Amino acid sequence: MSRHLRSAGFTTIELLVGVAIVGILAAVAIPSFKGYVYRGRVTEAVTVLNEIKTRQEAYRSRFGNYAAVSGNNWGTYTPATVPGSQPVIWPSSPAWEMLGLRPPGYVRFRYATIAGFPGEAAPASTNLDTATNFWYAAQAEGDLDDDGNTFILEVYSQSRTMFNSAAGTGGWE
Repeated sequence: MSRHLRSAGFTTIELLVGVAIVGILAAVAIPSFKGYVYRGRVTEAVTVLNEIKTRQEAYRSRFGNYAAVSGNNWGTYTPATVPGSQPVIWPSSPAWEMLGLRPPGYVRFRYATIAGFPGEAAPASTNLDTATNFWYAAQAEGDLDDDGNTFILEVYSQSRTMFNSAAGTGGWE
């Protein structure tokens, strides 16, 4: 009786099945992982915008109006360009220092905060009641995945809500 010794190892079919399983798992895991990465990156913007809200209210209690760090219309951002997926150093300015905002180190978003007096028109996109109220708005703009599509978060003096530019598309870009 002769026995055929089977060589140790895997057959080609077994290897192909293993590769297919790994491929399917990767196809499911990678988008989920990217979502966690993006949420982690957005945490910076949420934290800084909440800090701006707090600092703006403190500024108003001290000086009687909100700080117009970026003027009264969108256009001047800090840093000047959208950082992208690689963080850049925060280039502080006297206006941001006066507000008391100094993000820790590097940022992945650029920021602006505009303000005005009662009767002074706010940008149309804000829907603020400017007839009788002091007002401010703050924005954080970032490109989370370097695809050229920016993601914007906004807060306003007359709302407790943080607005997301991509809310209709799943919350990201």
